[in-house]
Amino acid sequence: MTDVQKDRIHEMRRYGCTYKHIGDALSLKPGTVKTYCVRAVQKGLDISPDPAAASRCKQCGTPLEQIPKRKKKVFCSKACRQEWWNTHLYLVDRSSKALYHFTCPACGKQFSAYGTPDRKFCSHECYINARYYQEDDHACTV
Repeated sequence: MTDVQKDRIHEMRRYGCTYKHIGDALSLKPGTVKTYCVRAVQKGLDISPDPAAASRCKQCGTPLEQIPKRKKKVFCSKACRQEWWNTHLYLVDRSSKALYHFTCPACGKQFSAYGTPDRKFCSHECYINARYYQEDDHACTV
């Protein structure tokens, strides 16, 4: 196990990720991750979730007001959420359950899309070409 993987395990555990999720993200077995975490705690390394972090924005650290009986807020704004996920792409679960495979009707190219089962075209350019630049076979020739 490399030092980079160890650092990522520490970070992901602080955010409350499970051993299985960490193992999938880092290409490790969940048992290996669990064993490392247990040994790290025995050595005195703190890898448990930070309770103070629960009431602050994950990206900027702004204090968040949690409303009772509502879903817990994690980010203060949409911009913070998007920026955080863009910098933590290794935490995204890209399992086969959310990966869809298609063939573009415009160019015939095979492509995959994450999380979108209704996608038709591989790019915006193919969509525009199919939508606006088709030859009209039924045009009148008077």
